[in-house]
Amino acid sequence: MSERNVVAKALASAFLAAPWTRAGLIANGAEVVGGRFPWLASLARSTLRFFPRPPHDRLELLAEILATRPALKQACANPTAPVRLLRWLTAEPQMGRAPWPVPALPTQADLAAWLGVTDAQLDWLADGKGLEHRTSPGRWRRYGYTWIPKRSGGQRLLEQPGEELARLQRKVLHCILDRIPPHEAAHGFVKGRGIRGFVEPHTRQAVVVRLDLEDFFLSVRPPRLWGVFRAAGYPDGVAGALVGLCTNRTPGAVVAQARKPTHAQEVESRWLLGRRLESRHLPQGAPTSPALANLAAYRLDVRLSALAGVLGMRYTRYADDLAFSADAARPGSIRRLLRSVRRIVRDEGFTVREDKTRVMSKGHQQWLAGVVVNEHPNLRREDYDRLKAVLHLCRTRGPASQNTGGHPDFRAHLLGRIAWVTYLHPARGARLRALFDRIAWD
Repeated sequence: MSERNVVAKALASAFLAAPWTRAGLIANGAEVVGGRFPWLASLARSTLRFFPRPPHDRLELLAEILATRPALKQACANPTAPVRLLRWLTAEPQMGRAPWPVPALPTQADLAAWLGVTDAQLDWLADGKGLEHRTSPGRWRRYGYTWIPKRSGGQRLLEQPGEELARLQRKVLHCILDRIPPHEAAHGFVKGRGIRGFVEPHTRQAVVVRLDLEDFFLSVRPPRLWGVFRAAGYPDGVAGALVGLCTNRTPGAVVAQARKPTHAQEVESRWLLGRRLESRHLPQGAPTSPALANLAAYRLDVRLSALAGVLGMRYTRYADDLAFSADAARPGSIRRLLRSVRRIVRDEGFTVREDKTRVMSKGHQQWLAGVVVNEHPNLRREDYDRLKAVLHLCRTRGPASQNTGGHPDFRAHLLGRIAWVTYLHPARGARLRALFDRIAWD
């Protein structure tokens, strides 16, 4: 931190501890720097102009603004009269206006006590110094790492938090994030919503458009997450600690373990994946990541919903799947939609996977997230037949012969897939369940 930034933070703390008047700010500032210098009066005027009311929850922001003021720049650059800090006046942080019923945690000490950890433990688990990125395998890593193959090719990194970090993340999820509502267009990872709500608005439509976001969790950057916690009323320091608890920087040695590209077209995507993993991101495997990704995409949902309304279309999102539909395919509207969606997605920090974009007319099979939507939500026939064949082979050759994905609880995995089919098509689900009940489980 530069000398000017240190002075700015000391003055910001002093200002917030003062009566919120020009005289009050100057008086406290003078105690910190040892005199009523002309540049101090200029800083007081700037502060009151930026903040008519004291920003008790925005100490960091106030310090950043003070550090950019010409008056302080000139004072700190004057070699004949250097700015000296004589004391530090501490202002107790306060919660901002909380629009949702979240716990009041005005300080990092309050956050640590609420989580049931010490200040030192919170500092380590929030990884403010980025130690995880440089830590060798062993007990000091906060996450366990496993590369798993994708069905569509490539690999995905599963980042599983340690027991203590996972406990803290679950508390943040249930007591804070679950109380902040996502946009109404979001249906994935939202209590009370699901795949049916995602696809039903797009049934019996003349045209259905599906787009996919690349590396959805990894593309959510810390400033967007910080904004989520700030919107809940948490002061800068607490918001920063919460972001640290919910994000990770993958060690370079783990990134290097990924399968090397086998085709020239994979080189760029593999390079981007590595960059995203080694920057702070939402780890796939943390219980807080799905909810935070939805909340971080709130503005994306707002803008895409408005775009759909202008074009006379419907819009929903299920995690990284974007869906649009219209009851009439107007000339040029699809081209305008795709062009505008790409621009909005890019503006919001995400990337569209062009190879997964689909424009599906009524005369062909229209599907979203594996669900056919031409007439009513239904399972694709090929998916049903594939699952039926797996259940048949489990009965004739044994379940182990079909567990090619290495699921630790293959029985529960199959029951989950059958439940999903039953949710969409009860009769088909009943037939699959009958096949499942004939399997001999050891």
